[in-house]
Amino acid sequence: MSRPEVSVVMPFASDAAAARAAIEALHSLDVEPGDQLILVDNAGTAPEAEGVSMVPAPGERSPAHARNVGAAHATRRWILFLDADTRPRADLLDAYFAEAVADDVGALVGEVLPAPGAGTVAARYGGARSFLGLQAHLGHPYMPRAAAANLMVRAAALQQVGGFYEGVRAAEDTDFSWRLQRAGWRLEPRSRASVEHSYRTSISELRRQWRGYAAGRAWLARRYEGFEPQPAVSRALRRATVHTRRGRSARLEPAPPRAAPPVQAGRLERGRYLALDAVLSVDELAGFALSNRPADRCRGVAADVVLIADRFPEQGDPLAELAGTLEHARVEAVARPDAPDLELARRVEVDYLEDDGGAARIAAALALGLRHPLRCALDLVGRREGVPPLRSLAPAVRRLDRDRGARVQPLGGRDSQAVAERLARLAGRPLDR
Repeated sequence: MSRPEVSVVMPFASDAAAARAAIEALHSLDVEPGDQLILVDNAGTAPEAEGVSMVPAPGERSPAHARNVGAAHATRRWILFLDADTRPRADLLDAYFAEAVADDVGALVGEVLPAPGAGTVAARYGGARSFLGLQAHLGHPYMPRAAAANLMVRAAALQQVGGFYEGVRAAEDTDFSWRLQRAGWRLEPRSRASVEHSYRTSISELRRQWRGYAAGRAWLARRYEGFEPQPAVSRALRRATVHTRRGRSARLEPAPPRAAPPVQAGRLERGRYLALDAVLSVDELAGFALSNRPADRCRGVAADVVLIADRFPEQGDPLAELAGTLEHARVEAVARPDAPDLELARRVEVDYLEDDGGAARIAAALALGLRHPLRCALDLVGRREGVPPLRSLAPAVRRLDRDRGARVQPLGGRDSQAVAERLARLAGRPLDR
């Protein structure tokens, strides 16, 4: 059975040696004349290579940005996203289309297997826990999700939802797969379409990654009503409680789902993994309080006008396009839309309330309460149900204080107007209408 032509997009942001390994991985694929291989250079270090299109991705250093830049250069009906630290099987493209694909399938989810021969405890731990495995993602209790390390996406579906969100440090692939499904597309597994993935090799890298994962899950909870990330400590206590109840009861109960697959290792190695479980559980709790903004994000020049929006920038929204024509403008938005205008989002400086972590919200709310207790009291008394609480607005008030000379204007309908009025009152600023 013939398969459709595919654009393979691999984001890359490392040194020249890693670039050569990434090119080798792309060349290892069995491709047909109509296929397209794209390496997106997010670091400026990749050399030219025969048979591979090199696409520079200056600006934001993130896999999401690199994937979107690569997708903009892809010309085939299907786009395969592969991470640069994966090694695909040669027949990967054929394996994805070994079965017919229904018209309502927006993405095919491939398997991510741990690479053999891991030399460090951290790498062996990642492989044993198999964090990127297909079943762990598609079996998510809130909604099936997919890891972009090995993901085949229908180009029309990606265009409809506006690609991956940029400006976030983690969970952009989970969010992308959830928006895809909310737009009416389905995810479908392809377990034979597998790649091998190399996990973090040092414990410090693994801990940093874990805090980022937790910050991303907390961000998802702010975006998706009904989703609550459960800390590993809570999961372990629940499993222990169920195990104790089963030990005291004669009736048979189904075993709770495991947090990870069985580990084939000796007693000493399992002890190391349990110790890492404990360390990473603490990192996870810390990560839940962090912002999901990249740590190296830089602010531009001071704004002349701050526009207050609800969801920005929505595809086809004329008000959003108007904001893109203003010089020295900054947008303070509540959240990202389900289908963003990526080009506009890159041109305009935007801060999102949904990105502010719990620690930043509490610190900003305490500082605001100490400085302006009356303003805070009036806001708490007058707040309507269903609008953002004071702690959600407090970091935005702090950002307004940095743009002291800027005019504050609402951008949009009644929701934007209500948020703009509250922010202006809390900051003690006039509101331009």
